[in-house]
Amino acid sequence: MLSRLSVPRTVGLKNRVGIDAGNAGVRGMPSALIFGITGYAGSVLARHLARRGWRVRGLGRDEEAATDLEGLGVDVELGDVGDPEALTDIGHDGDHVFYLAGSVSGAAKWVRRVGHDGLVNACNALEGVAIASFTLVGTLAVYGAGGPDVLNEESPLRPNSTLGRVNLAGERLLAARRRAAAMPARIVRAGTIYGPGRDTVAALRERRLRLIGSGANHQSRIHVDDLARVLEAVAVAGAPGGAYLAVDDEPTPLRTYYDALAAALGLPPPRRTPRVLARALVTALGLSAALSRGYSPLSHSLYCLVTASYRCANTKIRGQLGVELHYPTYREGVASIVATLPAD
Repeated sequence: MLSRLSVPRTVGLKNRVGIDAGNAGVRGMPSALIFGITGYAGSVLARHLARRGWRVRGLGRDEEAATDLEGLGVDVELGDVGDPEALTDIGHDGDHVFYLAGSVSGAAKWVRRVGHDGLVNACNALEGVAIASFTLVGTLAVYGAGGPDVLNEESPLRPNSTLGRVNLAGERLLAARRRAAAMPARIVRAGTIYGPGRDTVAALRERRLRLIGSGANHQSRIHVDDLARVLEAVAVAGAPGGAYLAVDDEPTPLRTYYDALAAALGLPPPRRTPRVLARALVTALGLSAALSRGYSPLSHSLYCLVTASYRCANTKIRGQLGVELHYPTYREGVASIVATLPAD
């Protein structure tokens, strides 16, 4: 069984009572259950919802992040979504469920374990529970290499990597569950998630960050704080069965973003690695990852993501859900990253 981190004023998830539809023991207070709560996006979502008056709990793997969240009154269980026993009785009626567990820099078996097997376990654990919504957060990898055309929620799905295929299998799994059991599922395809607290600044300073190829390929990004706003809106107001692109207003060439961030930090722009060399590194590092826990600094899935060209439209989150982005372009996002850095 999983270990438990707790704060004195709360009780264990499996012992809590008084949960009814639409709240978590306090009438009018919505309840969130987050799989992957200690990850980068999961922890920001937890903080966002807690500030908004939600009662938040979830499952994660990082003990330090769990301790930080519990200091804010968020309940965290430490466990592995790939272990069905870790999810026993985890759901409550009225929960808005968010599935953010996933891996980009992992061997294929690890990507499948957390991105698909864990999702199956989560769905099975929630059978018979009257949840309010289930939001699956995936990536743009379902669009494969992308291309020059603007992508939307109806664009063809042509994954070209393990991550993309796992994301698509997850979407199809939820669609089948929705048809069979009226599961209130929604799909979010998130652009490149960025913001304060990532390793990007350190990688730039240490000259570890490199562009693959020219960096002229377009990327659609989403600031992590805006992603949290999108996920809340999708859970509360999204259509069951609906898919939503979580991206900002301005797709930009990859090198444009990193050049702007480097300039704001007073650093030289990142160097470039030819694609042929990067592909050789993918092969070598993939063999190493297969023998380890599954992490690779340059997996095939990550290579496919950063060399694809994604020009995505955010019409649905803007028009249908009315989401107001605090960081509509990378310019505001870069400023937010620099503003959070300690003074030298």
